[in-house]
Amino acid sequence: MGRAPRRRGRRTDKELFLAALTELSEQGQRLVSNQALRERLVWEPQKYLRIKEQLSSENVLVIGRGRGGSVGLASAPGTPALNLFISYSHGDETAKDEILKHIQPLQRMKLIEEWHDRQIMPGEEWGNRISDRLNAADIILLIISIEFINSKYCYDIEMERAMERHEEGSARVIPIIYRNCIWQYAPFAKLQALPRDAKPVCSWGNLDDAFVDVTEGIKKVAEELLGTR
Repeated sequence: MGRAPRRRGRRTDKELFLAALTELSEQGQRLVSNQALRERLVWEPQKYLRIKEQLSSENVLVIGRGRGGSVGLASAPGTPALNLFISYSHGDETAKDEILKHIQPLQRMKLIEEWHDRQIMPGEEWGNRISDRLNAADIILLIISIEFINSKYCYDIEMERAMERHEEGSARVIPIIYRNCIWQYAPFAKLQALPRDAKPVCSWGNLDDAFVDVTEGIKKVAEELLGTR
Protein backbone atom coordinates (compact mmCIF):
# COMPACT_ATOMS: atom_id res chain seq x y z
CA MET A 1 0.00 0.00 0.00
CA GLY A 2 1.41 3.38 -1.04
CA ARG A 3 1.92 6.18 1.42
CA ALA A 4 -0.63 8.93 1.57
CA PRO A 5 0.75 12.26 0.36
CA ARG A 6 2.07 14.42 3.20
CA ARG A 7 -0.19 17.33 3.94
CA ARG A 8 1.31 20.73 3.53
CA GLY A 9 1.45 22.51 6.88
CA ARG A 10 -1.08 25.18 7.61
CA ARG A 11 0.02 28.67 6.74
CA THR A 12 0.92 30.91 9.63
CA ASP A 13 -1.01 34.07 10.41
CA LYS A 14 1.89 36.10 9.04
CA GLU A 15 1.79 34.16 5.77
CA LEU A 16 -1.97 34.64 5.51
CA PHE A 17 -1.59 38.36 6.15
CA LEU A 18 1.11 38.76 3.47
CA ALA A 19 -0.76 36.62 0.94
CA ALA A 20 -3.91 38.71 1.30
CA LEU A 21 -1.93 41.93 1.17
CA THR A 22 -0.06 40.82 -1.94
CA GLU A 23 -3.33 40.08 -3.72
CA LEU A 24 -5.14 43.26 -2.69
CA SER A 25 -2.13 45.45 -3.42
CA GLU A 26 -1.76 44.02 -6.93
CA GLN A 27 1.59 42.36 -6.13
CA GLY A 28 2.69 45.26 -3.96
CA GLN A 29 2.03 48.08 -6.41
CA ARG A 30 -0.10 50.13 -4.01
CA LEU A 31 -1.13 50.56 -0.40
CA VAL A 32 -4.27 48.88 0.95
CA SER A 33 -6.55 50.27 3.63
CA ASN A 34 -6.46 48.48 6.96
CA GLN A 35 -10.21 48.01 6.82
CA ALA A 36 -10.13 46.32 3.41
CA LEU A 37 -7.34 43.95 4.42
CA ARG A 38 -8.92 43.06 7.76
CA GLU A 39 -12.24 42.33 6.06
CA ARG A 40 -10.48 40.07 3.54
CA LEU A 41 -8.82 38.14 6.37
CA VAL A 42 -12.02 38.07 8.46
CA TRP A 43 -10.00 38.78 11.58
CA GLU A 44 -10.88 40.53 14.79
CA PRO A 45 -9.22 43.96 15.18
CA GLN A 46 -6.94 42.78 18.00
CA LYS A 47 -5.55 39.89 15.97
CA TYR A 48 -5.10 42.03 12.87
CA LEU A 49 -3.23 44.71 14.84
CA ARG A 50 -0.99 42.13 16.54
CA ILE A 51 0.14 40.49 13.28
CA LYS A 52 0.51 43.86 11.57
CA GLU A 53 2.76 45.12 14.37
CA GLN A 54 4.89 41.97 14.21
CA LEU A 55 5.44 42.32 10.47
CA SER A 56 6.08 46.04 10.79
CA SER A 57 8.77 45.41 13.41
CA GLU A 58 10.44 43.05 10.91
CA ASN A 59 10.50 45.86 8.29
CA VAL A 60 8.26 43.83 5.99
CA LEU A 61 5.54 46.47 5.75
CA VAL A 62 5.16 50.09 4.72
CA ILE A 63 2.66 51.86 6.97
CA GLY A 64 0.62 54.57 5.28
CA ARG A 65 -1.20 57.44 6.89
CA GLY A 66 -4.61 58.93 6.21
CA ARG A 67 -8.07 58.09 7.52
CA GLY A 68 -8.07 54.58 8.94
CA GLY A 69 -4.47 54.02 7.84
CA SER A 70 -3.11 51.76 5.15
CA VAL A 71 -0.41 49.16 4.68
CA GLY A 72 1.81 47.95 1.86
CA LEU A 73 4.70 45.61 1.10
CA ALA A 74 8.08 47.17 1.85
CA SER A 75 9.80 45.01 -0.75
CA ALA A 76 7.12 45.24 -3.39
CA PRO A 77 8.52 44.17 -6.78
CA GLY A 78 8.55 46.98 -9.30
CA THR A 79 7.98 49.67 -6.68
CA PRO A 80 11.10 51.84 -6.61
CA ALA A 81 12.15 53.59 -3.43
CA LEU A 82 11.92 57.36 -3.26
CA ASN A 83 15.00 59.34 -4.29
CA LEU A 84 16.29 61.40 -1.36
CA PHE A 85 18.78 64.24 -1.98
CA ILE A 86 20.84 65.70 0.87
CA SER A 87 21.86 69.34 0.48
CA TYR A 88 24.45 70.42 3.04
CA SER A 89 27.56 72.51 3.56
CA HIS A 90 30.77 70.51 3.79
CA GLY A 91 31.29 72.25 7.12
CA ASP A 92 28.38 70.08 8.34
CA GLU A 93 29.79 66.77 7.14
CA THR A 94 29.26 65.29 10.61
CA ALA A 95 25.54 66.08 10.49
CA LYS A 96 25.23 64.52 7.04
CA ASP A 97 27.02 61.36 8.20
CA GLU A 98 24.79 61.05 11.28
CA ILE A 99 21.65 61.39 9.18
CA LEU A 100 22.95 58.72 6.80
CA LYS A 101 23.44 56.31 9.70
CA HIS A 102 19.99 56.93 11.13
CA ILE A 103 18.11 56.60 7.83
CA GLN A 104 19.70 53.27 6.88
CA PRO A 105 16.67 51.37 8.26
CA LEU A 106 14.48 53.36 5.86
CA GLN A 107 16.66 52.14 3.00
CA ARG A 108 16.33 48.53 4.15
CA MET A 109 12.57 49.06 4.19
CA LYS A 110 12.90 50.25 0.57
CA LEU A 111 11.31 53.59 1.40
CA ILE A 112 14.21 55.72 0.19
CA GLU A 113 17.47 55.70 -1.74
CA GLU A 114 19.73 58.53 -0.57
CA TRP A 115 22.20 60.58 -2.58
CA HIS A 116 24.73 63.25 -1.65
CA ASP A 117 27.67 64.84 -3.41
CA ARG A 118 30.28 62.52 -1.87
CA GLN A 119 28.95 59.86 -4.25
CA ILE A 120 30.21 61.75 -7.29
CA MET A 121 32.76 59.57 -9.09
CA PRO A 122 36.20 60.75 -10.26
CA GLY A 123 35.99 62.30 -13.71
CA GLU A 124 32.30 63.18 -13.47
CA GLU A 125 31.19 66.77 -14.01
CA TRP A 126 30.08 67.48 -10.46
CA GLY A 127 27.79 70.41 -11.32
CA ASN A 128 25.82 68.38 -13.86
CA ARG A 129 25.71 65.36 -11.55
CA ILE A 130 24.30 67.39 -8.66
CA SER A 131 21.77 69.06 -10.94
CA ASP A 132 20.59 65.71 -12.34
CA ARG A 133 20.15 64.18 -8.91
CA LEU A 134 18.46 67.26 -7.51
CA ASN A 135 15.98 67.27 -10.40
CA ALA A 136 15.25 63.56 -9.90
CA ALA A 137 14.73 63.75 -6.12
CA ASP A 138 11.38 63.01 -4.50
CA ILE A 139 12.53 64.29 -1.10
CA ILE A 140 15.14 67.00 -0.60
CA LEU A 141 16.74 67.48 2.81
CA LEU A 142 18.31 70.85 3.62
CA ILE A 143 20.74 70.63 6.55
CA ILE A 144 20.53 74.13 7.96
CA SER A 145 23.34 75.96 9.74
CA ILE A 146 25.08 79.29 9.27
CA GLU A 147 27.49 77.52 6.89
CA PHE A 148 24.54 76.48 4.72
CA ILE A 149 23.05 79.99 4.79
CA ASN A 150 26.41 81.55 3.86
CA SER A 151 27.23 79.02 1.13
CA LYS A 152 26.51 80.52 -2.26
CA TYR A 153 26.19 77.08 -3.86
CA CYS A 154 23.95 75.58 -1.15
CA TYR A 155 21.74 78.63 -0.75
CA ASP A 156 21.61 80.23 -4.21
CA ILE A 157 21.70 77.10 -6.37
CA GLU A 158 20.62 73.95 -4.50
CA MET A 159 18.10 75.57 -2.16
CA GLU A 160 16.63 77.76 -4.89
CA ARG A 161 16.09 74.79 -7.20
CA ALA A 162 14.72 72.70 -4.33
CA MET A 163 12.14 75.38 -3.53
CA GLU A 164 11.16 75.63 -7.20
CA ARG A 165 10.46 71.90 -7.27
CA HIS A 166 8.57 72.13 -3.97
CA GLU A 167 6.35 74.89 -5.37
CA GLU A 168 5.73 72.79 -8.49
CA GLY A 169 4.66 69.89 -6.29
CA SER A 170 7.28 67.62 -7.86
CA ALA A 171 9.35 67.18 -4.68
CA ARG A 172 9.01 67.58 -0.91
CA VAL A 173 11.58 69.83 0.76
CA ILE A 174 12.35 69.21 4.43
CA PRO A 175 14.59 71.67 6.31
CA ILE A 176 16.57 70.06 9.12
CA ILE A 177 17.72 72.67 11.62
CA TYR A 178 21.15 71.41 12.64
CA ARG A 179 22.60 74.45 14.40
CA ASN A 180 20.85 77.63 15.42
CA CYS A 181 21.19 80.57 13.05
CA ILE A 182 19.02 83.25 11.46
CA TRP A 183 17.10 81.03 9.09
CA GLN A 184 13.58 82.35 9.75
CA TYR A 185 13.83 84.82 6.83
CA ALA A 186 14.86 82.23 4.24
CA PRO A 187 12.41 80.97 1.57
CA PHE A 188 12.22 77.57 3.29
CA ALA A 189 11.14 79.12 6.61
CA LYS A 190 7.48 78.60 5.64
CA LEU A 191 8.00 74.83 5.56
CA GLN A 192 7.59 72.54 8.56
CA ALA A 193 11.11 71.79 9.74
CA LEU A 194 12.69 68.93 11.66
CA PRO A 195 13.35 68.09 14.47
CA ARG A 196 9.98 68.82 16.05
CA ASP A 197 9.27 72.45 16.87
CA ALA A 198 12.33 73.31 14.72
CA LYS A 199 14.53 72.80 17.78
CA PRO A 200 18.12 72.70 16.47
CA VAL A 201 19.70 69.25 16.61
CA CYS A 202 22.73 70.55 18.49
CA SER A 203 20.55 71.96 21.28
CA TRP A 204 19.10 68.54 22.18
CA GLY A 205 20.50 66.94 25.32
CA ASN A 206 20.94 63.67 23.40
CA LEU A 207 21.88 63.94 19.73
CA ASP A 208 20.60 60.43 18.98
CA ASP A 209 17.15 61.52 20.18
CA ALA A 210 17.27 64.45 17.77
CA PHE A 211 18.30 62.32 14.80
CA VAL A 212 15.67 59.69 15.62
CA ASP A 213 13.06 62.47 15.59
CA VAL A 214 14.38 63.59 12.19
CA THR A 215 14.28 60.03 10.85
CA GLU A 216 10.72 59.46 12.04
CA GLY A 217 9.67 62.63 10.21
CA ILE A 218 11.36 61.51 7.00
CA LYS A 219 9.70 58.09 7.33
CA LYS A 220 6.24 59.66 7.61
CA VAL A 221 6.81 61.77 4.51
CA ALA A 222 8.13 58.79 2.53
CA GLU A 223 5.13 56.65 3.49
CA GLU A 224 2.76 59.47 2.54
CA LEU A 225 4.38 59.99 -0.86
CA LEU A 226 4.52 56.28 -1.61
CA GLY A 227 0.82 56.10 -0.85
CA THR A 228 0.12 58.56 -3.69
CA ARG A 229 2.02 56.64 -6.37
